[in-house]
Amino acid sequence: MNKNKTQKGSALIIALLIMGILMTLALGLSNLVIREVRITSDIINSGKAYYSAEAGVESALLDLHQNLPGYENEGGMYKKFGGKLTFEYSIKNKTHTYPYVDTEIINREIAQQSPKKYQYNVLNLSDSISIPLFTVDDNGNVERITNFRVEFFIDADIKPEFRNSDISGLVVDMLRWKITGIKRNLGNSGFLTESIGDYMPVFAGSSVTEPTCLGTQSSAVNFKDPDSDIIYNPNCNNFIWQWARESYVFDPLTGTTQSRVWDPQNNQDDPVNIDEFLKGHNTNYLTLTNIFNPDVLQDKPAITKAEQAKIYYRIIVPDENQKIVREFAKIKSTGSYGKLRQQIETFIRPEGFLPVFNFSLYRTDTQDNKEDPSGFAPST
Repeated sequence: MNKNKTQKGSALIIALLIMGILMTLALGLSNLVIREVRITSDIINSGKAYYSAEAGVESALLDLHQNLPGYENEGGMYKKFGGKLTFEYSIKNKTHTYPYVDTEIINREIAQQSPKKYQYNVLNLSDSISIPLFTVDDNGNVERITNFRVEFFIDADIKPEFRNSDISGLVVDMLRWKITGIKRNLGNSGFLTESIGDYMPVFAGSSVTEPTCLGTQSSAVNFKDPDSDIIYNPNCNNFIWQWARESYVFDPLTGTTQSRVWDPQNNQDDPVNIDEFLKGHNTNYLTLTNIFNPDVLQDKPAITKAEQAKIYYRIIVPDENQKIVREFAKIKSTGSYGKLRQQIETFIRPEGFLPVFNFSLYRTDTQDNKEDPSGFAPST
C-alpha cells in the first residue's frame, strides 16, 4: 500500500468531516438568525396590530364624543391602512339597569345573591349626578325613556329624635332629585326648558332588598334583565313616589316661566306627576344630589359620619323597548397586521356635567324650630 496515497485519502475525509461540521453549524446559526428575524418581525407587527387596535379605541371615543348619550356601534367599523393594517371596533352603551351589571366581569351567580350592594351605585355626601333619560338610535334619533324607577336606601342609624310616625319615619330629607327637559310640540315658538323636583327622606324600614322608590307608576313591575338574568322586583317600601312638589314651568297666562311649590294647606299648585312630565318633554335629564345632614346620624366607632352619609341607588328601566345609558361604555377593538391580531377592551365613563337650569339649592337648618321637610304640614 502506498503510504502517501493513504495519507491523502485520510486528509480528504477529515476535510469533508470538518466541512460537514462547519455547514451544520452554519445551517444551525442560519436557522437561529432566521428565527430571530421572524420573532423580531412578529414583535414589530404585533406592535403595529396593537396600535391599530388603539386606533379603533380612539375612533370609538370620537364617536362617543360626537354623538348623543347612549350611542352604540353594534356591528363595528372596519378600516384599512396600507392594505395590511386594519382595525374594527364595537361600542356597547345601553342597558336596562344603572349601574350596569357586567356578567363578563361579575360572576352571574354572585350577582344574583343578596345582599347585593354592588348592584347599587354610591352617592357620597354632597355629590350630584346627572343621568340622561334618553338615548340615541343608529340614525341619530332620540329615544325617550318614559318608564323608570329609582331605588335607594341608606346604611346608617338615625338618631331617635329625628323620627316620627308618618310614612317616611324620618323628619330629615336626604335625597334631592330633579328632572329637566325641553317642552315638546311648541311648533314655531322655539323651545322651553322646564323642570320638576323634590326633596325626599328614606322611608322607614328601607333596606337593600326593600328600598325607597320614586319614578313612574308603570315601573312597578317585575323585570328580568336580559343582559344579566337578574330579576328586579318592585319591593319598594310603602310605594313608589310618583310626584314632584316643586316645578319650574311656563305659565301661559303670564307668558313667563315661574317656580311653583305645591301648597297642600291652601290646595294650590297640585304636584306634577312624573309620568306626565316625561311624556310632555324631550331630552330629559335626571339629577340626584345627596343632601344628607350627618348631624342626624348616631355615632359609630371607627366610622366617620361622612362615611355613613352615603346613599345607595340604582335605576331600573323595566321596558324591553327602552334603555338607559350605561355608566361605563364598553369599547371592544381588534387590530390586525397581516396574520397577527391584538384586542383591547376599554371601559369609558362619560364626563359628568349639569345641564342648563339643573341646579340644587338647599340649606341646613340649625334652629330648634324646624320646618317639616315632608311638606305636608308644619311641625307642631
